[in-house]
Amino acid sequence: MKVNNFIDRLFKELDQRRVEEYEIYYMSSSKSSLKVFKGEVDSYSDSTTRGISLRVKDFGKMGYSYSESMTEKDIDYIIEEALNNAKIIENEDIEPMHNGAGEYTVVEDYNPNLDDISVESKINFLTTMESKAFSADKRIVSINYCMFGGGESSRIIRNSKGMDLTDKGNSAYTYLSVVAKEGDLIKTGSAFKVSNNFSDFDPAALADEAVGKAIAKLDTISGIEGKLPVIIKNETFADMIGAFSGIFSAENVQKGISKLKGMIGEEVASSIITLVDNPHLEKGLGSTGFDSEGYPTRYKEIIKDGKLQSYLYNLKTASTDGVTSTGNASKGSYKGTIGISPSNFYILEGGNSPEDITSDIEKGVYIDSFSGLHSGINAISGDFSLAAEGFAIIDGKKTKALKQITVAGNYFQLLKDIVDVANDLSFGLSPIGSPTVRIGKLAIAAD
Repeated sequence: MKVNNFIDRLFKELDQRRVEEYEIYYMSSSKSSLKVFKGEVDSYSDSTTRGISLRVKDFGKMGYSYSESMTEKDIDYIIEEALNNAKIIENEDIEPMHNGAGEYTVVEDYNPNLDDISVESKINFLTTMESKAFSADKRIVSINYCMFGGGESSRIIRNSKGMDLTDKGNSAYTYLSVVAKEGDLIKTGSAFKVSNNFSDFDPAALADEAVGKAIAKLDTISGIEGKLPVIIKNETFADMIGAFSGIFSAENVQKGISKLKGMIGEEVASSIITLVDNPHLEKGLGSTGFDSEGYPTRYKEIIKDGKLQSYLYNLKTASTDGVTSTGNASKGSYKGTIGISPSNFYILEGGNSPEDITSDIEKGVYIDSFSGLHSGINAISGDFSLAAEGFAIIDGKKTKALKQITVAGNYFQLLKDIVDVANDLSFGLSPIGSPTVRIGKLAIAAD
C-alpha cells in the first residue's frame, strides 16, 4: 500500500475509535557507500529503510507504536499497540502536538540529478582520485580510504490537529585519506567534500589537498610547549563545538547537567563571538523548514556578542520554561523519541584571513585536528585534555609540524579566550561549522 493511502486509512480508523489526539511520523531513507582500493572496487553497499511511528493521547496518557510494514492488516496492530502502551505507561509527561500553525520556510535541499549519477561514474571518480594521490608525491605509500557515499531521505508528519508536512532531501560525500612515509616517520592526510551536486566534486583538487596535508607533517620540529597563543583550524574547532553542543539543549539545562543554566543574558564567550542556529542555510546539511515535531524552524542567535540569548527547545522543554519552541526537536529515526539538536550551528565569520590573525604571533601552535573528542572531554564541567596534530608558529608563520601535541583546558573558558575569528567559515561532515579562531593562550605540551 502506498504510504499516503496507508496514513489516510490509519487516520480514518483512529477517528472512528474517537482517539483524543494522534500523530504519525513517517521516514524513508536510502544510503550507499562505495570504496576503491588499488584501482578496484573494494566494497559497495546500498540500503533502504522506511517505517512509520504513531503516538496517541488517550485518557490523558501518551502511547507509542511503530511498524516497518504498511499493509491493511497492520493498521489495527499499530493502533492497538499504541493504545495499550498508553494504558500501561507510568510516565505522566505529555509531549505536546503542534497544530501546524506558524510561518514555514520552504527549504529546497533535494537535487534529482544526483540520483542519476551511475555507479560507473562514481568508480571512475574514485579511481582517478586515488591515482592522482599516488602520483602527486613518491612518499605517498598507501591509501587508507578512498570512498564515495550518499543518501536520500523523506519525511511526513501528520496529526489530528491539522498538521500535514512533507520534505525530501539528498546529499553525497567523498572522503580520501592517504599515508605518507619518510624514513621511520609515518603521517596521514585527508580531504573530503559534501554536496548534492556531483559537479562540485574535483578528484584532482581533493587528492592534492590530502597529499599536501600528509607531506607537510613529515617536516617536524620539537620544543614548543607551555601556555601559548593557539590557532585552531576552522573544521577542527567545529568538531569541538559539536562535541559540546549538548550544553545548549534546554533539556540538559532543565536537568541541571549544563553549566549554562541560569545564564541567559550573561557573558559566556568573547564579545567577538556570535553563535547561530540557521536551519535555512543554503546547501546546509541541517537545513529544514520544520523540526521533528513539525514546528516551523527559524534563524536564531544562541550567543550574540558573547552573551547567551537562548537555549535550544522542543515543545516539551519550551512549555516547561514558558517560552516558544525554537524548532530544534529531533528524532534519530521513525522509532526514536523526541530529543533536541541544533540545525546548521556555527560561529559567524570575522573580517580577517587565517594568515592575518596569525601574523603577530611570535611563538605559538596551529592545531589542525583533535583526537578522542568524545573520550577526552567532560561535557558538564567543560574540562578537556586532547591529543592533537598541528604545526609550530614562529614569527607569524605556520612552520614545521609538531610530532605530538596534548592540549588541555576548559571549553567555557576557551570560548571567552577567543581573541580573533577569521573569514573562512567551513563545515566538516556534519552541520556544525566554524571559522578558524585564535585563542589568547592555551596549555600545550608537545614533542
